[in-house]
Amino acid sequence: MMTFKLFSLFFGLALANPLGAPITPKRDFAYETLTFTFHGGPASYELSFPADGSTYPTHNDLNVNLIDPGSFNALYSCNFYYNLPPSVTNTPVLTSSGNGNEIAVGPPAPIASVACQPTGQGGQCLPVYAQCEWCVLGQGCYLLNCCSGYCAATRCRPTS
Repeated sequence: MMTFKLFSLFFGLALANPLGAPITPKRDFAYETLTFTFHGGPASYELSFPADGSTYPTHNDLNVNLIDPGSFNALYSCNFYYNLPPSVTNTPVLTSSGNGNEIAVGPPAPIASVACQPTGQGGQCLPVYAQCEWCVLGQGCYLLNCCSGYCAATRCRPTS
């Protein structure tokens, strides 16, 4: 009889809240939010995205000659992909414009998408399982700062 009462009690509690207390993920990490301004003569457009290593399309065909990444060092920390016609065989060259972090694009070309190295907000180190290897087109690959201090197979790994 006691078993039946305990079973009824647990069954009733389960029906009252079948999923238990809601689980809220720990939100102490955020990727840096970047805002780039792409200039092409007198026209320009902005793109805001997280610096999480993903590729973000620009959805714009403006021939860009200058990229203003704000305070982010995009020349060495981002990959830019172009929307070039098949007749163009040479990829545009990116160089520092000498004005802060601005990047000159020559010859001007439409930027199809951009990807920037995973960067924690305010210089925060990267959490476990974040992408920790970053390859810049034509400049090689390097390891990023994992909070655990351990990067293997392109991801930050737990130490225990």
